[in-house]
Amino acid sequence: MEDYRSLAYARYTQPVEINYTRYSDSYRRRVASRLSFSPEMRCLDLACGYGNFLAFLRSAGVVQYIGVDSSQAAVEVAQKEFGTDRVVCSDAIEYLKRSPRKFNLISALDFIEHVTKPELFNLLRLIANTLEPDGLFLLRTPNANGLFGMAARYNDIAHEICFSPGALSDVLARSGLRTIGMWEDTAKPGSILQLAHWVAWQSVRLIVRVVNAAETGSWGDGVLTRNMWLVARK
Repeated sequence: MEDYRSLAYARYTQPVEINYTRYSDSYRRRVASRLSFSPEMRCLDLACGYGNFLAFLRSAGVVQYIGVDSSQAAVEVAQKEFGTDRVVCSDAIEYLKRSPRKFNLISALDFIEHVTKPELFNLLRLIANTLEPDGLFLLRTPNANGLFGMAARYNDIAHEICFSPGALSDVLARSGLRTIGMWEDTAKPGSILQLAHWVAWQSVRLIVRVVNAAETGSWGDGVLTRNMWLVARK
């Protein structure tokens, strides 16, 4: 029987045109105000796909960055943009096991939901071991507390697990990673239309938080988008 992950990831074999400038700007508006980047940083992006986050790292002035992905087709696309020395075709866990390098930042966007529970703790411990002291782990994943969190959870057959913000912080803590920031997957407005979206969302989330407080007596963590961001320190 063919592995279901291989079937699911076959979508990367389809011809694709990537607007790296658009992705870079999108990530900049989501993370640039939360983290600082410099040319001296060594960054590793796990499950990099076509290299969308690598484009942001490059635009942020990072020089030493590497992307890792198990899809040969996706890696070939990324290598054309970033070079064969910056993008490696490998299973993330196997790469971390044999990596001789330590990194200041390891990112895993839309990735940890793809691993099983037994794989999860192994992956997180390897990430912690591959970080420099005080190194950072940045991730984005579906949010079980989100209004449409289950839509994000089940929009891919290869998704295995989902977290609430509290559960995610707890799992990271069990692996030697301390959560220092968590935020919604909303971007800093860059246009009038984006500002209108942001205002509408803030109105909706206020109502939801009031309802939550009425039931529980607590405002909750305030992370209500279908995906959430988290940064942890080793």
